[in-house]
Amino acid sequence: MNVPFKVSCMSVAVASVFMANVVIAADEKAGVIRTESGVDFTPGLNSGLKYDDNITSANDANEKFDSWAMTVTPALQAQLIDGQTVFTVDAALEYGDYFSSSDDNYLDALLKAKAEVDVNQSRRFGFDAAYIVGHEDRGSGIFEGTSGADQNEPNAYDITSVGGYYEYGAKTTPARIRANAKYSSKEYSNFETVTQYRNYDDTTLGATFYYDTRSATSIFLDFQHVDTVYELTDPTGDRDSVTNTARVGAEWQATASTEGSVKVGYQNKRFDNADREDFSGLSWDAKVTWKPLTYSAFDFSTGRASRDPNGFGDFVRGTSYAVKWHHEWSDLFTSSIGFKQVDDDYTGVEREDKSKVYQLGLNYYVTRWLTLNTGVDIFEVDSTDSQYVYDRNVYFIKAEMTL
Repeated sequence: MNVPFKVSCMSVAVASVFMANVVIAADEKAGVIRTESGVDFTPGLNSGLKYDDNITSANDANEKFDSWAMTVTPALQAQLIDGQTVFTVDAALEYGDYFSSSDDNYLDALLKAKAEVDVNQSRRFGFDAAYIVGHEDRGSGIFEGTSGADQNEPNAYDITSVGGYYEYGAKTTPARIRANAKYSSKEYSNFETVTQYRNYDDTTLGATFYYDTRSATSIFLDFQHVDTVYELTDPTGDRDSVTNTARVGAEWQATASTEGSVKVGYQNKRFDNADREDFSGLSWDAKVTWKPLTYSAFDFSTGRASRDPNGFGDFVRGTSYAVKWHHEWSDLFTSSIGFKQVDDDYTGVEREDKSKVYQLGLNYYVTRWLTLNTGVDIFEVDSTDSQYVYDRNVYFIKAEMTL
């Protein structure tokens, strides 16, 4: 099951986001090395210790592996601001060492470049490119439901992406239009007898029309076209598809107590293979932050969309709900409590999954350059197919360091 919070599928997705944001130069807690050339460097180092009681997401009928593990994440950001132009480059590595299960060790990498250019008052454009060397934990991703029995190492892959946008319309006027394009590819690098059928390319073309009101709110109409092509034909049949999503929505800047965005629309997914069932239906995405107090905030989110399955089936219709509470107890101590649920309905195979995650985190700002984090992530996955049912608890403590 490919859900955002599932440990077996999120290892690199979360790690890459985490690594990219470890060293954001705008972070007031980060130290910046300024050079005469105008390039600012912001280094960072995160290290963590965790205990995972079910590394391979095994169900009760299979052997479970548990271990303490150490993670080390060095990262560096370089940024150049030249007038209205901003260039940013992020680079990071993450090494994971499992003390009692060396088969699960991994080394991930991220390299990302981004540019944002204001040509004049009415025109602006940007581009970004990224290369990720990532992994899926044993027993997850393509190998979900196997408890890692067929793996002697994590499933590794490379992701390459390049994209950009062009926007026309002055920010001081109500109407703006933005065109976007992106190409990305995912290619697995081991267990090729299985993974070769999951290498694919995505080509995205889209456009968004914005209309700004006088109350810090933008109303928009968005259309995205995604063409998915797999390198090899799956033994169960061709998986190539075209997905069109049209949504109308609104986003608003922070008011007295709220900010967020809401998008609701229609999604259509059509397969080249006539034997696979197409999808048409309601699609939405909403994120709202409510701050009843200046030192306390609640994040609410929900969404629905279709996606390709890791294993059997034509597509998965996933619906998610989440809430998270952040609270600043003092200048040095903060906490967060969260819950997320994803309901996955598979088409082309008899399977329905319900996944829940409970999160608790505590942050202690020791100094300007050192933050300690500790907490637990509790995963509960239920399914109509028993091989995908499991529980998993991950306890962690991390140190985030900058200059």
